[in-house]
Amino acid sequence: MTAPSRRICPSCQTRLSPLAAECPECGLALAPPRQGRPLLFQASALAQASFAPPPRALTAPALGRVPPVAVEVAPEELERPEAGGTPSISPRRPAQAALGAQEPVASFWPLVKVEATEALLLVLVQVLALALPAWLLGVAPNRLLLGAWPLVLPYLFSVSWILFMAPLVLAGQTPLMGFFGVTLPENQPERRMAFSLVHLLSVACFPLSFLCMVLSPRHQTLGELLSGQELLARPVARMR
Repeated sequence: MTAPSRRICPSCQTRLSPLAAECPECGLALAPPRQGRPLLFQASALAQASFAPPPRALTAPALGRVPPVAVEVAPEELERPEAGGTPSISPRRPAQAALGAQEPVASFWPLVKVEATEALLLVLVQVLALALPAWLLGVAPNRLLLGAWPLVLPYLFSVSWILFMAPLVLAGQTPLMGFFGVTLPENQPERRMAFSLVHLLSVACFPLSFLCMVLSPRHQTLGELLSGQELLARPVARMR
């Protein structure tokens, strides 16, 4: 076979390669070069090739096999609304609530009641926890606190933490939370224990926690802001 001769651009007379699709100088698009005669094995392959379109799954629409759908339209619905008039909207009945669905209940006041009551209970427990060893030692409680504060402060902290940690870890709520219908939706005991610590701080600093509930958009307590967990209203089962 002889090598194909080089071509010339008809516009700028630039010599081109045989396989060039456009002129690199003027950008003129060139026609593809003419192919030579196919070889013997190429001609036999082209003769046996079938260029028939592939079969289609559906060559004709299913006219006559599907019954038409009857749609009833009132004549009033086909009328155009008057210019400048507002289209009439038919009142829709509110959707019936599903069985078991509960309306959202505000948890602001239940949280305030829980923390305020627990703050009073915490003060009472600390007074009793300090008065008992002072009575056994025969000294005044304030004298015991001032004289042995390195031992009394950890003792009072442990008693106060156990007061909240034990019910939170075991049941997910303190007795007062259950009384006011508030619970901690957390299943992991270690996260409950961590929340009991910040909840103790929130109850001990109740005025600051109340300020956080007033200013925060979701009315979160100081313990909820520090731990990232939330105290939610306990769902009440509805009879069917």
